[in-house]
Amino acid sequence: MLASPSKNYLIDGFPRALEQAKYFEQNVFEAQQVLFYEVPKEVMLERCLKRAEASGDAKRSDDSAETLQKRVQTYVDQT
Repeated sequence: MLASPSKNYLIDGFPRALEQAKYFEQNVFEAQQVLFYEVPKEVMLERCLKRAEASGDAKRSDDSAETLQKRVQTYVDQT
């Protein structure tokens, strides 16, 4: 951001927790707008499973339905 000054930035997937947001605003810049897409947990899980299937050889060893459900729940709890 410092190397490419602009009036606007879109930071995808950040922050994921309130503490990250507070740190960013205290040390970088105060957010002017926030986009939040509300998606049912079932849809998030389905998309994660499809991404895991599409990864082929690059598939993560922990891309199981059980692990992905835990990741989605962590996202819901912390975001």
